[in-house]
Amino acid sequence: MRSLTTCVVVLVFLAGAALPFACGGEPYVGGDCATTDDCLSGTQVVPGTICVDEHCVCAEPGKEVCCARGEREPDCYQMCRYCDECAEGTPECSGVIDPSERCERDAECPGPPDPRCGAGRCVEGKCEVEIRPGRLGSQIRGDCKQDECTEEGVVVSVPAYDVYNDGNECTNDLCDYDRPLNALFDGVLCPISGGGRCHKGRCVECLHDDPTLRCGSGFACDGVFCVPPHCVNMMFDPGRGETAQDCGGDCAPCRDGDPCESGEDCQSGVCARAHCKAHTCDDGVRNGDETGVDCSGSCPRRCPDGGGCETGEDCESGVCWAGKCEAPTCKDGVENGDERGVDCGGEGCEAACPD
Repeated sequence: MRSLTTCVVVLVFLAGAALPFACGGEPYVGGDCATTDDCLSGTQVVPGTICVDEHCVCAEPGKEVCCARGEREPDCYQMCRYCDECAEGTPECSGVIDPSERCERDAECPGPPDPRCGAGRCVEGKCEVEIRPGRLGSQIRGDCKQDECTEEGVVVSVPAYDVYNDGNECTNDLCDYDRPLNALFDGVLCPISGGGRCHKGRCVECLHDDPTLRCGSGFACDGVFCVPPHCVNMMFDPGRGETAQDCGGDCAPCRDGDPCESGEDCQSGVCARAHCKAHTCDDGVRNGDETGVDCSGSCPRRCPDGGGCETGEDCESGVCWAGKCEAPTCKDGVENGDERGVDCGGEGCEAACPD
């Protein structure tokens, strides 16, 4: 603290009252004293101070001698103020918690801009922001992107080699920068079955116009599969198992309305009253544009876990992988199950949803 020196008391007018300014306008940095009268003498005048241990200090606990917020030394009137009223940079107030930042529990503290990147924490009575930069645990699989938190607590998506498995052996699953691409194989050996060739996104046994895909002796090509010759002779051969012309039995399935003996004779998989019936959403068979049994496609019901799918929209869980609907998890990037938000809330997920 500055020792007491002789100086002329300067009067300034504040709110209509004459107030003495400390030591000819010099900034107040403390003062020595023998009694409290010395703290209000002609050489040092700061209202509210008293003499303690030979130093002038503010009489009211929690206050410090300072300029007001927005003012700067030496052109300011110093007096005893709470730290939240003091000008920035007041040494005695360093480390003092601003009342607006005081807290008792974490819930009182604001978190980062995106709550997935961290949380607000109450540390020793002061609010702090805890940010966890890097890859988020919750991701949409197969979207060729990765969601991650920045140092500022904001979520950004960056390109990543995260290919989508569509479950089709005749497509090449790739990432076109930041979007999935399932390019069609054409003319290559079917990777899974090891027989036939990929043609327009499906595995075929034979093609009329491809000499490399011809059926063996005793079989004919119906355009996709190798079948007995009677299946393509444009005649009805009931003695060979056909239920209609060139269909049923060992031949390709028949169309709606054709005679049948069982569901295997029909394209719809449904044989009723000896005739193939059009598909419905409650016939217990996967047919029509359904991706699973009586679900998705034009059916109102989405497919359950394990059911067939082409995209997540086909599934109750919103998650489709390798042609099958998957059960909800707390890291699949989708709001499903009993979650109250994306991978948060509910009984299964530890993460709490933001307010």
